[in-house]
Amino acid sequence: MWLRGDFLVPSLNGEPYSHKPPLFQWIIHLSWLIFGVNDWTPRLVGPLFGLANLILTERLARRLWPELESVSRLAPLILLGLAVWSMWTTLTLYDMLVAFFALLGVLGILRAAQEPSYLGWLMTAVGIGGGVLSKGPIILLLILPVGLLAPWWMGRVPRSGWGGWYAGILAATVLGAAIALAWAIPAGMSGGEEYAQAIFWGQSAGRIANSFAHKRSWWWYAAILPIFLFPWILWPGLWRKLIELKADLKLRFCILHVAAVLILLSAVSAKQIHYLLPSLPIWALIFARVFGDPSIQVGRFGQRAFGTVVLGLGLALALLPGIAGVLGFPKADSTVVAVAEASPLIARALIIGLGAFLLLWRPGDSATMVREVVGAMIGVVLAAHLIYVEAGRSHHDMRPMGTRLAQLQALGASIAHWEKYSGDFQFVGRLKEPLKVLHTPKALSEWLAAHPDGYVVIVYRGSKKAFEESAEFSQPYRGNRRIGLWKASALLARPDVVARLTG
Repeated sequence: MWLRGDFLVPSLNGEPYSHKPPLFQWIIHLSWLIFGVNDWTPRLVGPLFGLANLILTERLARRLWPELESVSRLAPLILLGLAVWSMWTTLTLYDMLVAFFALLGVLGILRAAQEPSYLGWLMTAVGIGGGVLSKGPIILLLILPVGLLAPWWMGRVPRSGWGGWYAGILAATVLGAAIALAWAIPAGMSGGEEYAQAIFWGQSAGRIANSFAHKRSWWWYAAILPIFLFPWILWPGLWRKLIELKADLKLRFCILHVAAVLILLSAVSAKQIHYLLPSLPIWALIFARVFGDPSIQVGRFGQRAFGTVVLGLGLALALLPGIAGVLGFPKADSTVVAVAEASPLIARALIIGLGAFLLLWRPGDSATMVREVVGAMIGVVLAAHLIYVEAGRSHHDMRPMGTRLAQLQALGASIAHWEKYSGDFQFVGRLKEPLKVLHTPKALSEWLAAHPDGYVVIVYRGSKKAFEESAEFSQPYRGNRRIGLWKASALLARPDVVARLTG
């Protein structure tokens, strides 16, 4: 988009990209406008929205339980202590934006229930509009259920009556839709009929009814919920206390939200663990209601269980390479052993130390225990990044291949890519031309014959590494795969290589 100067229609490899709306890209473009084109300001977008989500979580806690200040203090910490949330906060993905606008919309609904002001409905409208521009109409499933089912948690008739309440929801939804349509209508007109069909129908109804990607069974989210709520799910006393607090109407607000999101997203065909991220702040509020109540003690079982998991992880990283060597296990055949062997000593020591600390330390109260667990989780995430730098970064760094392709494009060479191409090299190589994507053996053969001086990029399994002898360039690619660059004339002379690499 930046290269073409077209900020209306997102594009990927020269073609309109309809899978996501452009708000995330707009924010990156704004950072480039201020700081110039770089790769560090885009990496800050996710973490900065993650920080904003902690603030909104604290604001929600204050509105739900103003009499329990400890709940609002602990809620952001508990959110940060969730393993999935703390890891995703460091990534460059759309989900932190979606979570921000979902929280803003839910906060608006709560404010509309507590104050006779239009500001709450305006916040909800901005949440809906911004959510649609972040990831599409899925935002409606993350905001509207608590508003539509308000009689269950509000405990009274709103000042405007239920008619006025639902009129407010309708007005906020219409205004939010108008915000999104302010982009979608001109984008659909500019991107062509196929693009318009995709953004207005294919990317919403298509994902709900019959996903073209990430399709999973309806029960999948329920099955991974323990991972999603780790480590707080390890406290059995927490769940018992929640049952005792069932009369708390504000807790009903939170339970309704997480239950509705879980049920509705389970009905959607496309499923990924991070699609549930926007509901995690509300889960954190539920847990904070228990941990933040000074009259409630939940015990140290969860702390010890989490400490055991962390200590076990650290010992596994430290001992696996030696055990594999004693047993004669081929390290190259095991990704787990290879990662353990590449883990830096400081990361192993950090994880082991954190595990031992959680097992040995006796906190004075639940709030102190929460802070300890969150600090340990941050340490584990830091160690995970240190391990990634040593063990995995070379498998995901596309700069070497991108630089080589940029050199060839500067010389006027034609370049094709075998099968799916996700734009891996466009930015890192600053490529000014798209790559020709070839999906069938016939298309590949015809392109090779027509461009004998051209080059082809092929992704293949590491087991086919022997065929790299005829490649111009090769490097690791996303785990156990590799990616190579072949001159067309070399592949024309070796049809056996083509058949093995593309088979």
